[in-house]
Amino acid sequence: MAILRADASKLKAAATRVFLAERDNVARQRDRYSSVLWEAIIAVFLILGCGIFIVARLLASLRSAAHAEDALRRDRDFSNLLLESSGDGVIAFDMDGRCTHWNSVMGGMFPAPCGSDVVGRLIQDAYRLPAGHVILNMMRDTLAGQSLHMPAHPIPTGGRYVEKFTYPVRSGKVIVGGILFIRDVTDAHLARMQLVEHRDQLETTVRERTRDLEESLERETRLRELYKGFVSMVSHQFRTPLSIVDSSAQRMIRRGKEMSEEEIRERAGKIRTAILRLTRLVSSTLNAVKLDAGEIDFAVRRCDLGNLIVEACERQRETTPDRRFRIELDQLPDWVSCDPLLIEQVVANLLSNAVKYSSPPDPIEIAANVDEQWIHIKVSDRGVGFPEDDHDNLFERFFRAKTAVGVEGTGIGLHVARTIARMHGGDVTAFARNGGGSTFVLRIPKEEALAA
Repeated sequence: MAILRADASKLKAAATRVFLAERDNVARQRDRYSSVLWEAIIAVFLILGCGIFIVARLLASLRSAAHAEDALRRDRDFSNLLLESSGDGVIAFDMDGRCTHWNSVMGGMFPAPCGSDVVGRLIQDAYRLPAGHVILNMMRDTLAGQSLHMPAHPIPTGGRYVEKFTYPVRSGKVIVGGILFIRDVTDAHLARMQLVEHRDQLETTVRERTRDLEESLERETRLRELYKGFVSMVSHQFRTPLSIVDSSAQRMIRRGKEMSEEEIRERAGKIRTAILRLTRLVSSTLNAVKLDAGEIDFAVRRCDLGNLIVEACERQRETTPDRRFRIELDQLPDWVSCDPLLIEQVVANLLSNAVKYSSPPDPIEIAANVDEQWIHIKVSDRGVGFPEDDHDNLFERFFRAKTAVGVEGTGIGLHVARTIARMHGGDVTAFARNGGGSTFVLRIPKEEALAA
């Protein structure tokens, strides 16, 4: 029993030790399991956190990608909108000359023979361009790095003008393609051409106005000089008959009753002739002034032109009784529509000229002839005539031919005569007479021509 109790005590101690060892082992395992479990829990949480982080980053990346895609799409759509709305034809091409963009404006301006499917095709094939075409040469130079501009030029069809621009497209420093702009500048070109035409017309107008102004200034200067000469000449012309009147009057005062009736008649005749010269000078000067001012009276009525011419010859004969007049007026109609006072002055001026520039006994010839529309009154003399180089200036105001030296006159009679004739729709012309002298022709329209 003692041995059993000792063995039992030993067994009890051993069991206690086994229990304690097992308990320690279980505690250690539990601690180990707890540590592993916490590690697992921590790992799970770490994995879950990483997963959440990765998912969040993935979602953020997807959102950024979506935003970037939307922005890229918007940029692409905006770029397409800009290219479509620019009004210029646009073709983009790559390094092989293949079309990467082709807007509708280009299609409207230059429809491709193959249809609308141009993108992705070689531009040379899409438009069937021959080798060496200007577009292909521009594309080649553009892909070599040049920016080119072709000024406005006509296109073969449509009557339009276009400008062409090409620019290389770069990615960094590397050329990846090019872009071609074709701009329709028809309106601008036509406006520019019109502007050039208007400018040329304006320059022509300015030159013409400048020339007219210079001619006006020259005429004004010449007229001023003529007026100076006219004043000097008129003063001399007035002085001569006044001197005759004065000397004849003084002689009559000095001699008084001693003068015979014949001498008195002679002196009175000289006074009367001088007064008639003064009257003609004053009348010519006043008529010239009235014509310049447009104040001369012009009243057309029917009159006997033949009788008017005969009376003018009679009045001329009173002042120059030694002159003969040969008159042939058989062809004149019975009545002529004109201003008789003005036409009488024209005839008187022509007769006075013929008398002054010719000498007796040569007659003054007055003849009339009529055609379908005109009445021609010719006044001819056999006097000094006029030089041929003076012909164009005979009817200029104050002009006197070289052969008029020493002959009284103001140089306005022929000017007044032509002006009055043209007021009637006719004219006065002059030409040298065969055998010497000159012929002046008054031309006025017949009454039937005026009515027509």
